[in-house]
Amino acid sequence: MLKTLTLSDFTPLIGSTFQIQDQLEVPLQLELREAKKLNDLSARLDNRSESFSLLFLGPDDVVLPQRIYGLHHSHLGDLSLFLVPVARREDGICYEAVFN
Repeated sequence: MLKTLTLSDFTPLIGSTFQIQDQLEVPLQLELREAKKLNDLSARLDNRSESFSLLFLGPDDVVLPQRIYGLHHSHLGDLSLFLVPVARREDGICYEAVFN
C-alpha cells in the first residue's frame, strides 16, 4: 500500500537534496528549501488530508519543464512529484510541488 505523504514527512528534510532519477543529460539535484501548509478550507470541511506545498531550488543553468519527475531521497526513498518551475532567482530555479 502506498503511504500518504504529509507535511511532517518533509519538514525535517528542508535543506536536504533530492536526486532526479529521470534520464537527463546531466544528473540533477534539487534542494528542498520550503515546506508549508496551504490554507484549504474545503479539505478541512471534507475531513481530507492536509494540503501543502514544497519549494525546491535547482541549478540556474537548466530549466526543467513542468511534469512528473522521479526523485530519490536518502530518507524517503523513491517518489514521483509533479514539479512546476515557478521562479528564477539569483541562486537558481525554483520548482513547486503541491499536495492536496
